[in-house]
Amino acid sequence: MGATALLEARGIEKRFGLAPVLKGVDLELCSGEFLLLLGPNGAGKTTLAKVLCLLSRPNRGELLFGGAKVGEAERLKLRRALGYLSHQSLLYAHLTAAENLRFFAGLYGVQPTARIAELLAKLGLGRASDQLVGTFSRGMQQRLSLARVLLTEPSIIILDEPYAGLDPEGSRTFTILLDELKAAHRAVLLVSHEIEDCLNVVDRVAVLHGGRMALNEPAAGLSAESLKQKYFEVTAGGAR
Repeated sequence: MGATALLEARGIEKRFGLAPVLKGVDLELCSGEFLLLLGPNGAGKTTLAKVLCLLSRPNRGELLFGGAKVGEAERLKLRRALGYLSHQSLLYAHLTAAENLRFFAGLYGVQPTARIAELLAKLGLGRASDQLVGTFSRGMQQRLSLARVLLTEPSIIILDEPYAGLDPEGSRTFTILLDELKAAHRAVLLVSHEIEDCLNVVDRVAVLHGGRMALNEPAAGLSAESLKQKYFEVTAGGAR
C-alpha cells in the first residue's frame, strides 16, 4: 500500500491446543483507513481481533506499530492507541450511563465532563445519561460500549460485530459515526456481516476463511451484491 501501515500483522499463527485457528495471516491498517473484515463463523475473526488488540499472544508471527516491531516496550504505546469493542459490553449494570463513563474515564486518565456529555449525545443516549445500565436494551448497551471505547480518542479502533443488537435507527446512527471516525483519520477495523450498512464508508475489504486471508482488496467500485458474490466465491467449500 502507498501509506505506511499504522498497525501491521505479519504471518500471524494462533492455535488452541492442537487446533490451528490462524494460519499465517498478514494484514495492514493505515491511518484514516476503514477496513471491513468478513468471514464465516469460526474463520478466526475474533481471534485475530484479540491478537491485534494484544489480548491474545500469537504462537508465531509479529505485530508492527508505526513500522516498529511490537516488543514489551512498545506494547504499552500500542495499548494506549487502541480502542476495542468486543462481544462483551464490560459495563456495570448497577451504574448509570454517565457513571459508567466516568468510571472508565478515571481508569484511562481522561477529563470526563464535556467528553462524556458529547459522546452520549452523539450516540443518542443523552436522555438516558442518568438511567441505570441494567435497564438498557441490548442496542443501548452496545452504543454505550462504543462511547466507552471512544473516550480516549484512540487512533486505532477495532470493532467486533458492533451492529449486533442495534435497531434500524441505532444502525443508522452508528454508520454516521463510522463516517465521522474515518474523516478524523482514525484507523478502523470493522468485523461485521452487515455489508449494506457500512460499505459506503469502507476503503478496503478482507475475507478471512479457514484461518487464512482469502481476499484483501480495495472496496472502490464494489456494490453490496458484487461483494457478496466475491465472498461466496472465496468461501465456497467450507474451511480449508
